[in-house]
Amino acid sequence: MTKKEALALRIFVGIVLIGTLLFGAYYYASYRSEANEVADLINKGNAYMENDCFPEAIECYEKALEHEEGDERIKSAMVKAYMSMAESYGESDEALLCYQNAIGLNPDNKTAYWSIANIYENRGEEDTMLEVLHKGFEDTGDESMNAKVFAIEEERARIQAEEEARIAEEEAKRAEEEARAAMLDPLKELFEEEDYDALKEKMREEEYVAFSEEVIGDNSYYSGDYDIDGTREGYGIAVYENGYYYYGEFHDDMRSGHGVLMRASYSESSSIGSFIYDGEWADDKPNGEGCARSNYFKDRISATDFATKEITGNYTDGLEDGTMTLVGTTRSGAKRTFKYTAKDGIAERSSKESSGAKGQYIIAQTDDKSENLTSDGSKRGVEGFIEDE
Repeated sequence: MTKKEALALRIFVGIVLIGTLLFGAYYYASYRSEANEVADLINKGNAYMENDCFPEAIECYEKALEHEEGDERIKSAMVKAYMSMAESYGESDEALLCYQNAIGLNPDNKTAYWSIANIYENRGEEDTMLEVLHKGFEDTGDESMNAKVFAIEEERARIQAEEEARIAEEEAKRAEEEARAAMLDPLKELFEEEDYDALKEKMREEEYVAFSEEVIGDNSYYSGDYDIDGTREGYGIAVYENGYYYYGEFHDDMRSGHGVLMRASYSESSSIGSFIYDGEWADDKPNGEGCARSNYFKDRISATDFATKEITGNYTDGLEDGTMTLVGTTRSGAKRTFKYTAKDGIAERSSKESSGAKGQYIIAQTDDKSENLTSDGSKRGVEGFIEDE
């Protein structure tokens, strides 16, 4: 290498060395300047946080994060700022946005997920709350979120099952009511037409005997008018225990006003064929003026017994109460009329004469006193409402 070449090499190396030193100095100065800027931004953000100036703090942290992307300390500070700002917004949409931003920076933020879920729960938006808890469980593994989701879904399933059972029960009840109405409505038409002979035949049919035997105790089957509360109100027909059918007025779920009570099915050993009470009602019982008519099978009574018997007068809770008129027709067609007085269902004695029958006393006589009407002191009144003490 010549002296000239050696000198050129030394000059080149010197230039490279000087450039390297200058570049290093520049890089170092730049690095120190950026580090100072990040530190300054973080300090400003912290100062804003101390004064509850959360938006300003977040802005500083965001600028710092631009220089130190992925810095967990800065991200943690931003999460704290978003969480604090969310609390200041209560349960508003702004609060939801803050919590969501916090989760964006830290998907493992259980508190943020719970806060969002609670807001939706308080708003009554249960479906959205469940979606949040589902996502929260996926991101955080918080078993309490999963447990709440399970509990709510289980409760929903229980409520749905109860609702389905209720609907099924209502449908079954409606079907029963329709079936009962289908049985009662033909009788209702006959009552409206006052075709009692046809009613007797209908009531004695096997299906109607079986139908009435389904009624037990104070229960009854009904078809007719209702008020807006579903209470029997207006006109209707009902069947009661022991085959008694009532057609007439109802008020407040009870027989009240004018109505007809009828029975036409008895045991084979009974001499009575049918019974009809036509009169006034109150509190679900015969109360007021009315006529009770009993019809007997002629081949099951003696020649002196009445084949038909009508008792007209006042009734109190189904019992004879006041002056009563009895018109009886014997098997041969002869009519007898008697008037007597009853109180609380007990007929009063009208004569001190002997009735001619043991345990019987006279309560009325024919005008010529040739025939007596007697009683043994038993209560008298409308069938189905007489209870001996």
